[in-house]
Amino acid sequence: MLKLARSILWGAALLLLQAPAVAQTTKLRVSTIPIIDTAPLQAAIAKGFFAAEGLEVDTTPTQGGAVGLPALAAGQVQIAFSNIISIALGVKQNLGFQIIAAGAGTGDSPPDLAGILVKGGSPIRTGKDLEGKRLAVNTRNNVIWLFARAWVQATGGDADKVTYLEVPFPQMIDALRGDRVDAAFVVEPFYSAGIAAGAQHIGWPYSTIAKRLPIGMYASTESYIKANPQVIERFTRAYNKGVDWINQNKGSEEWLKIISAYTRMKPEQLRNLTLPPYEKSLDAAGIDKMTDQMVKHKMIDARPDAKAILYRTAVTPPK
Repeated sequence: MLKLARSILWGAALLLLQAPAVAQTTKLRVSTIPIIDTAPLQAAIAKGFFAAEGLEVDTTPTQGGAVGLPALAAGQVQIAFSNIISIALGVKQNLGFQIIAAGAGTGDSPPDLAGILVKGGSPIRTGKDLEGKRLAVNTRNNVIWLFARAWVQATGGDADKVTYLEVPFPQMIDALRGDRVDAAFVVEPFYSAGIAAGAQHIGWPYSTIAKRLPIGMYASTESYIKANPQVIERFTRAYNKGVDWINQNKGSEEWLKIISAYTRMKPEQLRNLTLPPYEKSLDAAGIDKMTDQMVKHKMIDARPDAKAILYRTAVTPPK
């Protein structure tokens, strides 16, 4: 009997030794924006790509990328979806931001992922017409604000004679309807919703200024990356699976369900959206195009070193 008991104990011990170790789940707080640019992130969450990498992603929605970066610098979030303009400003302020994953960009020709809308019947058509008027942007000192200014100048106006009002993207169409602004630089899916509601398109700032621009992307801090390189690799690998899924499943019922859930828009409003090019890598040349605009509009005196901003997972996606 004693011999049998010992045999059972040894067998149980052997099974425990052979059992695979349970991987510890790493929790990540990610600052994001409820716009079409962040669809791959939401798909990666919904499809379990992050979970498969041992990551639990908790999203914190914000009004814009410029808003999420202070939380990143303070350690309140570990990763933030932002734009190269806001990230470069943070780099210039020695906040230690690095881009870890590509996001969304612009294509070679319109329609873009964002456009300027006015109220139906408005006489405004150009940047010159906007002088003395109010233009809605989601936040100041970000990519929307910068390209709004660039478009005003490119279409005959003085960018300094326009008032830029901060309005969250989901509220921009209501601001137009209520005459709280005269025009709005709106991103998808809210751009298409505005057109459906009777707003009038007057401009594509991105493609008017330059082609194939990197716009949205994911950043972390140098200190967090250095302490957690494997977490960054796992995040980027899972996120890029979300990119593939979004690119391969546009218009499917599951795609509509995922986009509808985080944008709070009805599926029928999403069927004909213009999607941005979702990328899995970035290069220094694309970053330089954007920071050149910052220098031109006197946001910074010299562009930062693009190669120093790009962490290796953004340049060569992990396999």
